[in-house]
Amino acid sequence: MRYWKGSIALSPTQDYPLLRRVLRSTFVTHRQLYDFMRLEYRTWSRHSFNNRVLRLVKHNYLVRDDVPFKTDGYVYSISGMGALEVIGLGECYTSPTPRTKDGKLPRSVYHAIDLNEIHLALKRSAILVDWISDTEIRSQNELTSVCYCKDYDAVVTVRVAGTERKFALEYERTPKTRKDYLRISSEIDGEKLVDRFLYLAPSHDLLSFLVRSFEGSRRAIYFGLLRDFLDSRLDAPLRTVRPGAIVTLEDVLRTR
Repeated sequence: MRYWKGSIALSPTQDYPLLRRVLRSTFVTHRQLYDFMRLEYRTWSRHSFNNRVLRLVKHNYLVRDDVPFKTDGYVYSISGMGALEVIGLGECYTSPTPRTKDGKLPRSVYHAIDLNEIHLALKRSAILVDWISDTEIRSQNELTSVCYCKDYDAVVTVRVAGTERKFALEYERTPKTRKDYLRISSEIDGEKLVDRFLYLAPSHDLLSFLVRSFEGSRRAIYFGLLRDFLDSRLDAPLRTVRPGAIVTLEDVLRTR
């Protein structure tokens, strides 16, 4: 088969999964992207992975940015051409990667990077069954009649004691207003597709604010620290809106 000069032939077993991972992550560091591909058995050589990513950047399928204060190397996002390529394969996607008017990366890049760490921690533990990304959730909410009540950061299915359990995940890197959380609490109260909700935060102060903000909710909402979850996954200590109550995610998921 012949190709136009300057074009490339994309591999269905390596290039397409890589593009799909970048799209679903919104932003992902070089190290994180390599870890995802290795855990999904899409690459076995760091050298060949580096060459593949560089090739996709040079042919405008990926956008590469430098991000300060990080040691993971470049940060990647999907380009318009890269998104069109995977959409043509059936990928659920309705929104372009957010950029500021001057083309610089938004502050949400750090939220995405931390969320990738949560995803990778579950992948490494071998308990992860499914991770529905926010891009997939937004597409379902905007285009179908089977909708979640809000655009969660992810809907996660894990295997606990031989049984699959599902929960909605929200990572709050920075606080919203109390008024915003009252609205979100009302949305979650009406949720029909998932019945457990996990909020993670990077600091004790923000965690305490979240607990107070949801104290009027009728749903099973749990709150934990990002570092505890990355270190312990299902054994991480979680708070509830009841003062002094501490549980683990495994306890929560074992309960029907």
